[in-house]
Amino acid sequence: MSTVIPVPGNWRTLFGRWDELRHGYHAGDKDETVRGCARQLETKASGLEGGPVLFWTLGLLVLAPYVAFGTPGPGIEDKVIAVLSRVARGDDGRTCAHGWHPYEVDVDDVLEHLPSCLEVLSSPVNQALDDLLPEDLLPELYLDQLEDEEAEPANLSGPEILARWQCPRTAPGFARAALDYLGAAVR
Repeated sequence: MSTVIPVPGNWRTLFGRWDELRHGYHAGDKDETVRGCARQLETKASGLEGGPVLFWTLGLLVLAPYVAFGTPGPGIEDKVIAVLSRVARGDDGRTCAHGWHPYEVDVDDVLEHLPSCLEVLSSPVNQALDDLLPEDLLPELYLDQLEDEEAEPANLSGPEILARWQCPRTAPGFARAALDYLGAAVR
């Protein structure tokens, strides 16, 4: 069965380590955790389309607070910026029919909501589309703050928001969001 977005089988364990590091209580090798995610993203970004590029990009987004404000070792920040820049350039200025994408949500809100969102995004498609609600894919707080009911994403259904997560522009958008978090420009 295919999943909504490609994720590795051990994604929950990986995400748990990343989230521990983001919150400052990761007991393992912090720099190796970041390097491992960056290596995976670098490998997947140069591979076939449809690979878990979005997953690994979200991983570096989760790890960005440590890279920005923690004490990463030499070369870690440069490696992360280089890999994220490559992904950020991946949409080559492509346009799409979507007026809005999930990377436009406040980064901190995305980070808080990401574990539950990944549960939905990693589930088989035939399960994920059953009763899929917008709050399954976006922070409910974000949806509540939208006052104009005609503006996206307030007027989108769960499957329509899901299509934005699957858009080829989403991984590059999240890569740019992570670079912004790091205070870095696309190289």
